[in-house]
Amino acid sequence: MASLGGKLMWAVAGTAASKMARSYTRGMLHRENGAPRLPRKARRQSGLGMMLGWAIATGAIMALADVLSEQGKDAAHAR
Repeated sequence: MASLGGKLMWAVAGTAASKMARSYTRGMLHRENGAPRLPRKARRQSGLGMMLGWAIATGAIMALADVLSEQGKDAAHAR
């Protein structure tokens, strides 16, 4: 097992990397005055089709996670 110091080091490194990625992405997606860089048409693409797409994608990811979880349980019981 890793020591507490090692775990804390990885937690701090992960937090810093996440913060840097978020700030870089935010800077790339917005102008200096805070307005989004996307054209108006792209910003208005929030219709029913997009919501259905997100629902289907979320359902697929949750189903995959459920299958993998069950396989993990089966593998643990087989040992």
